[in-house]
Amino acid sequence: MPDKHLVDKIVIAEDDPITLLLLRSTLEKWGFVPKNIDDGKQALEVLKAADEPKIVLLDWLMPGKDGIDIVKELRRERGDIPHYVIMLTSKNEKKDIISALEAGADDFLSKPFDTDELKARIKVGLRLIGLHIQLKKAIRSANRLADFIAHYDQTTGLPNRLYFTEKIEQQVASENSAALMLVNIDRFKVINQAKGLDLGDLLLNYFGARLQECFEEEAVVARIAADEFGILIPYGGKSDTPVDDIIKFLYAKAQRIHTRMDEQFPIDEGITITVSIGAAPITCEIAKEPEEFLRRADTALRRAKALGGNQTVIHDWKMEEEVRQRYEIERDLIEAINSGDQMQLFLQAQVDSQGKFHGAEALIRWIHPEKGMISPGLFIPVAEETGLILRIGRWVLQEACNILKKYSGEKFSISVNISPKQFARADFVDEVISIVTDMAVPSERLILEVTEGLLINDMDDVVEKMTRLSKAGFKFSIDDFGTGYSSLAYLKRLPISEIKIDRTFIKGLPEDENNAAIVRAIFLMAQALGLKVVAEGVETEAQARFLNESGSVIHQGFLFSKPGPAEDTLEYWLNR
Repeated sequence: MPDKHLVDKIVIAEDDPITLLLLRSTLEKWGFVPKNIDDGKQALEVLKAADEPKIVLLDWLMPGKDGIDIVKELRRERGDIPHYVIMLTSKNEKKDIISALEAGADDFLSKPFDTDELKARIKVGLRLIGLHIQLKKAIRSANRLADFIAHYDQTTGLPNRLYFTEKIEQQVASENSAALMLVNIDRFKVINQAKGLDLGDLLLNYFGARLQECFEEEAVVARIAADEFGILIPYGGKSDTPVDDIIKFLYAKAQRIHTRMDEQFPIDEGITITVSIGAAPITCEIAKEPEEFLRRADTALRRAKALGGNQTVIHDWKMEEEVRQRYEIERDLIEAINSGDQMQLFLQAQVDSQGKFHGAEALIRWIHPEKGMISPGLFIPVAEETGLILRIGRWVLQEACNILKKYSGEKFSISVNISPKQFARADFVDEVISIVTDMAVPSERLILEVTEGLLINDMDDVVEKMTRLSKAGFKFSIDDFGTGYSSLAYLKRLPISEIKIDRTFIKGLPEDENNAAIVRAIFLMAQALGLKVVAEGVETEAQARFLNESGSVIHQGFLFSKPGPAEDTLEYWLNR
């Protein structure tokens, strides 16, 4: 009658030897292996200790503790294990049945019992405890699934950030040293966009498997972000392990990763990638919080990517100072932009070979109320990264237009640098036209300077925006010419009127023969294409003389003009 997993699920708690013998022999004949108990206290302890529900044939009157007390205490203390209790008694009055059921019994069987009736009642009990056992298995499976979902990445099957952080906590608690690495796939977004998300997921799977191959079993390899993986490597020894030893260890492990990832991945006829790695030692003398170690490794990873990728950077205290400085700059920059009285527009004059004033480049300067002048080299990168450059770019455009409007009777132009983020906005063209229109400034007096790096993002979008602005009267200049995009094909597609020779090519003229050759070539190309040439960073008479001999040029540099407050600069040059 019973399934194999239910044969031992019956307990007989009966002190009458004849009833016990009849019950046991009947149940054994049906295939059960019942457990026999003849004492009430012992029966209660056995049932309380059970891991799974049982069918209990419980005698009402027993030595030690009677059946009513047993079932009451059982229901009170083990509600999580719902034993199916059939009360056995020679009492068969209605009030007795009610009393047993109210105490917590599930069924009632009168002595002497009928075999068929016993079988029917046991079948009901078997069905209920069978359902309970299946439910517990389902709950265990669901818990395992929930644990997997909570702690493992669904794409790669590797541990996720939560699991990884818990492992770091355990490592710190053990007071053992370890090494922490964050590995990021360079240009993974480009692969996703070019090849599709499915292929990107496949690459992540191969990548995670290769990372695991690079380390011993005790290392934890986890996927903690889209294309970022974490590796926790126990180093052995207590927290007094010399940090320099762990750093050497990290560099050796990082080199193994770089070497392994140099090999082609067997995807889409072969894909080759590079990785950036940020790493940090874990020792209790440095910090106690897992997130602190992750932050340090992330700081190192950001530095590795900022340096061009495909390299490893280990966290050090100099980075901490730079992070602190960057945080302060970001905080103060937001306040400066909101206040409106710390930013100032400077101009640097642009003059021809005869020293005649033609225009100026607009440069933003930040005058901090406590720290004084903040170098653009410090705050512009922060503004680019945080998106504050959008507000700064708009402010510079508006201030340049204010200046042009004030000097409406003059013919000079102002060049304004346009950030790639600013240019990439869908409403960029409309915003520029709106600013100029609202201020009633002739658009041809504004020269929009863009870098060559802008042109590699989305050439069709660049062409469309620049063409619209060109038709509206704006002129374009390519800033830092020769240092960015390697192809010159864009010069034929874009409405460019001016190129600016980067200061790196001006430096060393005329003695540096390589720079001299490059500058001459730029002049020849500009002449052939009908482009105006502006030379940045002109600082000596010799440089200016060489440039004038090479072709028609506009000079911009300290030899002629240092950047100064906009109106002061204009008053000086317009009154000469």
